[in-house]
Amino acid sequence: MIIQPNMAPNDSLSGGGQILFMKNDGSVTPEPFDPIIPILRVSIKPVSLEDEFNAMASADHIVVDALVDTGADGVFIDEDFAEKHGFVASGMTEVSSAGHTGMHKIYPAHFQLVDDAAAHFTQTARFISNPLRKNGRKYDLVLGTLFLCNGTLIMDFPNKIFRFRFTTQPKK
Repeated sequence: MIIQPNMAPNDSLSGGGQILFMKNDGSVTPEPFDPIIPILRVSIKPVSLEDEFNAMASADHIVVDALVDTGADGVFIDEDFAEKHGFVASGMTEVSSAGHTGMHKIYPAHFQLVDDAAAHFTQTARFISNPLRKNGRKYDLVLGTLFLCNGTLIMDFPNKIFRFRFTTQPKK
């Protein structure tokens, strides 16, 4: 278990979003199994390119499954999902992986954890497009270390406690 300094043990287990686990068919369950595919439920919405701190008034929040990936550096969005839901690219960036280097669109967006929406401000991030669904993935977002460094990831298998909790300031 991970406990932040100056925090009572029970405080580290409350709040935030519950980690779920995705099955091969795309359904999710609170119980882990092999292969372990940790998922957070996220609400996401495109932003205006004129002001990335304001969401597009015409767009609705969309609830999606997001892979929690400690091995990924950034945050990623399925390219077909982004285009289908009206996200507008703000530019391009080069992405390098073990097997490929290429240019990918950047989609600014607002998002928040579905389980934690009342407690924390909406986050703003620049998601990098990737063909997740075309490559057989069943989720639309990947949340890597750029996201995870804003909180505490708890993957306590013996006690079956799986959560992500922001350590940034909650709403006042």
